[in-house]
Formats: sequence, C-alpha cells, structure tokens
Amino acid sequence: MRSIGPEFIEDFVKRAKDEGRYSFRGRISSKRTHSKRTFFDIMDHTGTLQIVIEAAKFQDYKTITSIPCGSYIYVEGIFSSSRIPPELKAESIEIISKQELPISPTPWEINGLNLEHVDQIFNFTEYYLANPQRAAILKIKTNFVKALHEYFENNKFTLVEPPIITDKILYEPEKAIKAEVHGENVFLSQCATFELEPLAMVFGKVYTISPAFRNEKGGSRRHLAEYSHAKAEALFVDINDLMSLAGDSIYSAMKITVEKSKKELELLGVKIDLDSLNPDNYVSMTYDEAVEILHSKGSKIIYGEGLARSDEIILTEYVNNKYLWVKFLPFASEGFPYKKKPGSPHLSMTCDLIAPHGAGEMVGVAEKTTDIEEIIDNLIKKGKKEYIKHYWKYVLMRKCGLPPHGGIGAAPERIIYGLLGLNHIRLTKPWPRYPDRKINPDKEEKLNPWKDKDLDEIIRKYSLE
Repeated sequence: MRSIGPEFIEDFVKRAKDEGRYSFRGRISSKRTHSKRTFFDIMDHTGTLQIVIEAAKFQDYKTITSIPCGSYIYVEGIFSSSRIPPELKAESIEIISKQELPISPTPWEINGLNLEHVDQIFNFTEYYLANPQRAAILKIKTNFVKALHEYFENNKFTLVEPPIITDKILYEPEKAIKAEVHGENVFLSQCATFELEPLAMVFGKVYTISPAFRNEKGGSRRHLAEYSHAKAEALFVDINDLMSLAGDSIYSAMKITVEKSKKELELLGVKIDLDSLNPDNYVSMTYDEAVEILHSKGSKIIYGEGLARSDEIILTEYVNNKYLWVKFLPFASEGFPYKKKPGSPHLSMTCDLIAPHGAGEMVGVAEKTTDIEEIIDNLIKKGKKEYIKHYWKYVLMRKCGLPPHGGIGAAPERIIYGLLGLNHIRLTKPWPRYPDRKINPDKEEKLNPWKDKDLDEIIRKYSLE
C-alpha cells in the first residue's frame, strides 16, 4: 500500500540526509526571531522539526514570519541534523491552512498538567488536544491498550465485541446511564460480563477492551462516567489463576508501554517504577485482615462495607506503598454473578489490586457462580427480582453446561492515571465525562468570544446567534 496522510517527524528525520533538499508539511507550534532570522518549530506526537527562515532569502519575509502558530505550512529546504531539534533551512514556504482565531494562550504555551489551565483546556477541547502534555498522556494510553491487545492475543484469548446498548446492569440502578432505542428503555453497558461468559463457552478464553458507563456523581478525581473497560473471561480458572492473569497482563503491557513511550514519559517528567509493578513484589491480604489493620489505624470502616479511598491509602502505606491484593471482599459490595466464599457466604470469591499513593483499585478479579439457585438468590438479595426476565437467559446458562469460570476487569484510564501520578483521571480521555464538566454547551456561551471580524460576519450571514 502506498503511503498516505502526513509524514511523521520521527520518520522524516530518519530518512533525511544532511545537506539534502527536502519538503515537509506540518503545524507550527512556536516561533521566535533573532536578528534577521526566524525559527518555526513544527511539532507532532513523534517529535519536533525546526524551520530556519533567513530574511535575505525571502522578499516576503515579514509576511511569512507573521504566520500564526497553529497554522499548517509546506516547507522546502536543506536538512541538517547538527542541532537539536533537527533543522530544515527554508528555501520556500507556503501556507496550507491558517490559524485565524486569536486564541491565547496556544496549546503549546501552557503545561496541560497544571490545574490552573483546566477551564482553558476543556472549554475548547478540540483545539487544546494539541497540548504536548495532553497528547503525551493519550499516546501512552494508546500504547498501553495496544500492548494489552498483544498480550491477550499472544495468550490465545479471542477478541470479542459485547454490546454497549443493553437491558442488564451489574450494579445499582442509580449508577446506570439510561437511554431509549427504538422506543425501548435500555442502558449503556456497565460491564460486559453478561456477554463474555457465554462467549467464553464458545472460545474458551475471551477478552474485550470496550466502552463502559457509570453515572458517577461524586466528583472523584478517579472516576469517569465513560471509560474503557478491559475485561477477560476464561473457563476452568479459580481466583489464584485470575490474580496471576491480572498481574501478568498489566505488568507485561506496561513494560512494552514504557519502552515505546520514552519520549512521552520524558516530556511529562515521569519515571514509572516497573519493579514495583512486578507481580512478584505484590503483597496479599484478606478482607478480614485488612479490616483488622484498618481498625488498628483508626479507620471507622464497618465490617461488611467496601474499602473507602482513605482505607486503601492506609493499607498501601501499611505495606510500604506496594501494590496490594485484598482477597475475599464482602459480597454486599460486589456484583450478583460473583461466587460466594465457601463457608463464609457474606464474603465473595473476588480480589482487588490496590495501587499505592491513593491511585486506588487498579484491577478486579472474580470467580463466577455456576449454581442456578445461588445466582437467583443473589439476584433477589440485590433487589433485581422484578427484572428477572432481563437476566433469565443469562441465568439459564447454568442449566446449559456452564463450567467453572471467572474474569478480570480493569480500566486503562485508571491504570494510566495511577502510574503517571496524574492530578485527575480526566487527563486520560480526549473528551472526558465527569460531573464537574457539562456535556451540553451553556446557554450563555458566545459563538465568538474572540470577537473575530470574519467569524462575526459568518455568524450574521447565517443568523446563528
């Protein structure tokens, strides 16, 4: 296939020879002038190329050097790798598309990690996605998701496609996002377990990395209403198998991610501690042991409740900020398909991996029940009896030969948020959905707050405001 689209700076620099004449197309991220020479920096997600413009070579020097940052240009010139970043000494320059709105600051003039720029960045996401820090985080997450795909495929898991529109929810109704499709009241998927289990009966081992939705209203820095859910399901596994799979998949994928994301990590000033992420260095304790430790440290947790963020911090600090498995979580705080712990029906055959430094739950694993009466009893105790028809065919798989099985689940956004030490999980999504940020535009929002004359004319012409 012939090459299409833009040439990336990284590839251009690899093929270009010193003193050779080349052309390049790219977007201006910054510019500066020294005496009779102007420098444009062209930046993409792979690197930076410096364009050197000498006044003596251009009759329209003032016009060219006034091209705004954010514009795309076509440059022809002589390449040099003797400086960092590499240079293209311009002989001709053409404007491909011009940045016309007087938006300030530009994406390249701010640090996208700083809280002071939140409104600037998320009020015009389409424009500020070009911010180098934001782009670096998104690229790291992309590399991680790709590495997860490779891990599961290499371990003979089959990629499957569960629906996003569903009639079943795993957790509380108030945390579900409702929708209407073809006149039917439905939900956006909270979890793909209802589909992965029957698919596992077909393929043995399956996985998906697909959208999931929860109506989170608490304004937590760790939660989003829309996120990616990496889930895997396999037959003939127990909780120890699942813990091994979860730890190994994340560790293996992150090793590849670190190797492929060196420039992005350097830009962010982050060094990921791969040694601490090695499953051999995880610590494990039971929920009962965790509650005992928490009470000794002054926590007000009531036995049978789930762990609060403050509890997770206490526990990870107790184990010297190592990754911590907490096993046999209270059934009351878990999903109804999960198997109860033999001899302790108030507990479940589940386990959460807690990341240190307040990052929280990184991955969860669960054995699923194969007993039809147990799952019906669980449904009733979880308040879902009136919706039994919605779950009935899923329940009936226990009468169709469903063998012992279990699954793991993790959100790549939460993993990247924790490992990069970000101040908010919203930085891991291009268009994050969280309670503090409205999806619909404000009624008072102006179409042209920059008072651009050309844009004013367009708005008047079409009576847009």
